Amino acid sequence: MINQLQEAIREAASGFSDELISFRRDLHAHPEVGYNERRTTARVKERLERAGLEPQVLRMGTGLLCEIAPREPVALVEGERRPSTVGLRADIDALPITDTKDVAYASTTAGVTHACGHDVHTTVVVGVGLVLARLRERGLLRNTVRLIFQPAEEASPGGAPEVIAEGGLIGLDEVYALHCDPRTDVGKLALKKGAITSAADRVRVTLRGPGGHTSRPHTTSDVVTAMGTVITQTPLVLSRRLDPRSGTSLIWGHVQAGTAPNAIPRHGVLSGTMRTLTVEGWQQARTLLPEVLEHLVAPYDVSLELDLDEGLPPTVNHPAGVDRMIDAAQSQLGPGSVTRTEQSLGGEDFSWMLQKVPGAMARLGVRTPGRTDWPDIHRPGFDVDERCIGIGVQALSRLAAVGSARLESRAP
Repeated sequence: MINQLQEAIREAASGFSDELISFRRDLHAHPEVGYNERRTTARVKERLERAGLEPQVLRMGTGLLCEIAPREPVALVEGERRPSTVGLRADIDALPITDTKDVAYASTTAGVTHACGHDVHTTVVVGVGLVLARLRERGLLRNTVRLIFQPAEEASPGGAPEVIAEGGLIGLDEVYALHCDPRTDVGKLALKKGAITSAADRVRVTLRGPGGHTSRPHTTSDVVTAMGTVITQTPLVLSRRLDPRSGTSLIWGHVQAGTAPNAIPRHGVLSGTMRTLTVEGWQQARTLLPEVLEHLVAPYDVSLELDLDEGLPPTVNHPAGVDRMIDAAQSQLGPGSVTRTEQSLGGEDFSWMLQKVPGAMARLGVRTPGRTDWPDIHRPGFDVDERCIGIGVQALSRLAAVGSARLESRAP
């Protein structure tokens, strides 16, 4: 059956290849930001329905769930565990970035583009749905598979908690995802056991005082100098109060205060991101940050407001989930299809799903082999070698279709 399955997946994925490339290009040309992905949702729904599947749009109006079960109950060999219920997640939103590529499928929506590869993620999981529908017809599908098309991964708060609240993970034994990686050659999946991304929090600090003339700073509260202390000292204090192995990094990206060189402003705003490598360090940093800020600004007699968003924990891959992905990729694509990767400081809201259900995220190679100048994600010129779509479809189809070695523990 395994050899039959391998050929069936390869044949089906090849048959859908041109259509899926066109599907991806259509999504790329019509990107939509988080919670507004209505055209994208409609396109996914229509194609899955044509394959005989029954996708259900989420209550929020964007995103879908689509369950694919074996045609008949699976007959088990004595001592064999029941098949798994496997979730495959794709994020469907785009970024508020202007597309600068000179290609026929460039974004037609001003100021919005798929600069993170979510159009590829969506297309791959649609392709998996089409392949699994074919496998089911031939009696080759053993597991029940739930396709999860999640909105608003790039938003804060993101769409993953909403999918979870709507019951999107109920009954799953495992859950998996791919993410485009411009550092990895097309044809490969890059994997890591344990944390593969980091915690990420958006930090906004507002300082206020009465304002005044720069010739008399002693009669007022110097908001700008207090801001300077916060900018330079907060990362330093955190580095001394937290275990350095947590890898906590606070970087400011936006500073705004005042309009005149001889006036001390009444308020100033700082915005940045705090990133942490470990779950424990993330929790400690979130608790410690308000205390550190209050102590730093106390000498300046300014008021402080801290807006710390809900944040994202690290995406922590279950070791057995990584093994499942490695086995599926190597079995379907060959022994050279898997490579190692390192933990990034990027945030990813698939992390919330992995806190509920064991599984893993792999990085999908999108760089043409031999190229060293491939544009990074979140850049206006980001694009992919579209052969990555078929690679993702085959690997996830093999992973989802078979395998009864369920992940028993929800903790890695």
